[in-house]
Amino acid sequence: MKARHLHDWQLNPSEAKETQALLASQVIREDKSGNVRLIAGVDISSPNSDGYARAAVVILSYPALEMMETKVVEQRVTFPYVPGLLSFRESPLVIAACEELDAEPDLILVDGQGIAHPRRFGLASHLGLLWDKPTIGCAKSRLCGQHDIVPPQTGAYT
Repeated sequence: MKARHLHDWQLNPSEAKETQALLASQVIREDKSGNVRLIAGVDISSPNSDGYARAAVVILSYPALEMMETKVVEQRVTFPYVPGLLSFRESPLVIAACEELDAEPDLILVDGQGIAHPRRFGLASHLGLLWDKPTIGCAKSRLCGQHDIVPPQTGAYT
C-alpha cells in the first residue's frame, strides 16, 4: 500500500502545524467505506533508548475477523515528541510497515486521534489522506474537549 506524497517529512513543529491546518480541510467526514472486506489495524511502540521504534500492521478479514497478514518494521524516529504532532513522528514508521503488505485494506483502524484533535488532523486523519482510505482513530486518551460518562449499554455513546 503506497502512500501519496502530500508534503515533506523534514519539517519543524511550526511547519508541521501549518501542514495540519492546510490538510485538515481535505479530510472526508462522511462514510465512504463501501464494501469492507479487509480491515487493517496499525500501532507503533515508543522509541527505545537508541531512538528506534516498531510499527505494526495486522489485516483481518471482515466480518469473519480472521488474521490475513501482519507486518512489523523497526526504524529510528526522527521527529521530536510534540503533543498534537504525533502524526509527523509516527506516520513514517506506520507507512513503512504498510508498504510491506501484500493485501490492501478497505478500512484502517489507527491507535491515535482522527478529527478529535485540536487541529482536526490527528494520526488517523493524516494516514487516511496519505492512503486515500477510510480511517478510524481509536485513541487511548482525549487530547481536548469534554464528554459525559458513556452509558454501559452496548453501542452507547455520548
